[in-house]
Amino acid sequence: MPDMAAQMQKLAEFDRPTGLGNFKMTSYLRNGAYAFALSRGTLPVDDLMVRIQSPCLFGESFGVNSCDCAEQLQLALKLGSEADSFLLVYLMDQEGRGLGLFQKIKAIEAEANNDIDMVEAFKLLGLPLDLREYGAAADVIRDLNGDRPIRLMTNNPKKVAGLEEHGISIPERLPLLVSNPSDACRRYLRSKKREMGHLLPDF
Repeated sequence: MPDMAAQMQKLAEFDRPTGLGNFKMTSYLRNGAYAFALSRGTLPVDDLMVRIQSPCLFGESFGVNSCDCAEQLQLALKLGSEADSFLLVYLMDQEGRGLGLFQKIKAIEAEANNDIDMVEAFKLLGLPLDLREYGAAADVIRDLNGDRPIRLMTNNPKKVAGLEEHGISIPERLPLLVSNPSDACRRYLRSKKREMGHLLPDF
């Protein structure tokens, strides 16, 4: 159910051109953390296509391809640009699956120096695999699309469950599968499937 103690503040809303067309961009501040929404089409609408994205500095900004984060973001935006209506929610406080950038950096160091993948690095360091919480995402969805059902783009069933815990109706999950992942990324995806229950094909 919604977190009644959370304070959601809408900061700004404007249209911006991108290589995939124009998107409306809405920025929020919730309990000291920023969240951003990129949307297209008329909202609210039933069965809205939605993607919840966590930041990945190394993948999205530096081009590191041992994870699928950047490719998932670009694929979601491409598919969203082709849909009648679309919403992407970007949660700034979810770097490192909610552990923060410091722990993410230490995990990447362990990954690189021990020839392991990111999931294995988290386990080596004794870190929880996923601390993300989806109250902010649910608040953004509800602000822009009310209580209408959505179709969620994710391979992670825990993300579906996390949003449903906050009252978001998700009758359909849409897979978001990258094509031709690198060898390092394939290893990471296999580990996410095995250790975290992500719904992925065999790589």
